[in-house]
Amino acid sequence: MTIQSGGNGKKEASALRKGVGSRTGTLGGSNRMLSAREVAAILSVPERTVREKWRDWELPAYRIGKHLRWKEREVHAWIDRHAA
Repeated sequence: MTIQSGGNGKKEASALRKGVGSRTGTLGGSNRMLSAREVAAILSVPERTVREKWRDWELPAYRIGKHLRWKEREVHAWIDRHAA
């Protein structure tokens, strides 16, 4: 990867490889799949609440085998839509 810039080209190239810098796209975040425990930590609620309320909250979830998972970017988008 070659990046042309003034001065700190190596640092900028390293930052881009690590994913540091501005996000692109409208949703941000990643497509990483989160467990109920991780979603609960993000929302600062008990894990049981996430498992019981995700349908009521209309928080999109995916069943992978017997496990529920949420896309990180969709959780953050949901938070943005429901921010008080």
